Amino acid sequence: MEGRVFPLVLSPEDYIQRFGSAERAKAEILGEWAAAAQEPGGDRINAPLMASRPFPYPASLPVLAAVKAAERQGGRMAHETYFDQAQEVHFIECRDVADREVLLDLAHAMALDLGHFEADLESGECNRVVLAAAEAARARGVERTPTVIFDDRWALPGAVPVETYLAVLEDLLAGRDPRETAPTAQEGWNLRRPYALPPGT
Repeated sequence: MEGRVFPLVLSPEDYIQRFGSAERAKAEILGEWAAAAQEPGGDRINAPLMASRPFPYPASLPVLAAVKAAERQGGRMAHETYFDQAQEVHFIECRDVADREVLLDLAHAMALDLGHFEADLESGECNRVVLAAAEAARARGVERTPTVIFDDRWALPGAVPVETYLAVLEDLLAGRDPRETAPTAQEGWNLRRPYALPPGT
């Protein structure tokens, strides 16, 4: 299994275009936080704290570019560690992960070379890598996170129960169409092929 970065919203302006205002964007997204907090393992998500913060809801591109900058120094392990720490800072400490100082704090905590890290961010190359990954994902039908692609053929978007993932795997191993045996109609509708396949496959 391989994880990829995927920016849901590139810039603050995108929030305004999608939701009408930065305030409405933050309120609607925090409604999703509150729902996620009710799921197993979600009890540490702090929607009330984020709601009290004065900054708009952070756009995705700055922090994901920082993940790629960390990866340049420490490979996949640094990528995963930085991403996990950024998630903690975002969902639990509720700091602004679009703020350069917050991103540098995370790099410092990982003992990364800060000069190298900041130079990579300034170059714009990490932004370009994230944007290219996003385009490649959209070409495969990925429009939201999480999205799990099975066998390079089937995409299941959104957070679903573990049992759903297991059921899809069992169907694919048995040669069945997982849409026909999905536990619910909604899950069957969500499961789709990420791109066109040749006839007869």
